Amino acid sequence: MTTKVTRGRPVCEVKQAEQRAKLILAAKELLNLKSYSQITIRDIAAQAGINSAMIKYYFGGKENLFVHLIQAIADEHFSQFEELHEHNKPLYLFIRRFDEILQTHPGFVHLLNEEVLDKTTPLAKAFMGAFPARVSKFLPQLIQQEAGVEDLRKAKLAAFQLITLLVSPYILKTLRQQAWGIDDSEIQGEQWAKDIYQRFVHGLKESDIDEVEF
Repeated sequence: MTTKVTRGRPVCEVKQAEQRAKLILAAKELLNLKSYSQITIRDIAAQAGINSAMIKYYFGGKENLFVHLIQAIADEHFSQFEELHEHNKPLYLFIRRFDEILQTHPGFVHLLNEEVLDKTTPLAKAFMGAFPARVSKFLPQLIQQEAGVEDLRKAKLAAFQLITLLVSPYILKTLRQQAWGIDDSEIQGEQWAKDIYQRFVHGLKESDIDEVEF
C-alpha cells in the first residue's frame, strides 16, 4: 500500500489510530491523578510517549483532546445501560453501574467539579451532552417502570434526585471525610447501592409530597 509522506506527521492510518488512543488514555490517567488545569500538553505527551505536536495535529489542542476523552468514556459505559429496562430491578442495576463509573473514573468527578459546574466552555458542554443529558433521556423512564410514577415530570425530578444522591458524596469528598468522617469504602459497593435503592424506591412508592400535610 502506498502512503503519502507528510513531513512531521505519521502516515500510517493504523499508527495514527494507535497514537490517538494513547493520547486519550494518557489524558485519562493524568486526570485521575490531578486536575484538568494542572495537566499540560507536555504532561500528556510524556505520559503517552508521543511528540507533543501530535496533540494539536490530532485534536487541535488540550481541550478538544479531553472532549474526545469524555465521549470515549461515555460510549464505553453507556452501552451497559441500554438493556436495563429488561430487568426486574432496573434502578438497582443503574445505581450499581453508575457508582462503578464514579469509582473507576475519579477523573470524571474531578472534571465535573472543577471544569463543568457553572461553566459554558466547549469542555463543559461536551460533558453535559455525554453524561447528564444522556442519563436524563432514560432514567425517568426506568423510574416510571419500576416505581409506578405515571407523571413524567415527577419522574424527571426523582431521576435528578437520584443522580444527586449518587454524585454528591464524590463532589463533596472533603466535607464528607473531614466533617463526617466517612471514607470512600463506605460509599461504594453492594451495601451502599442497596441502601440508596431501598430508601429511594420506598420513598417513591410510599409517599407523595402532594398528600403530606404540614
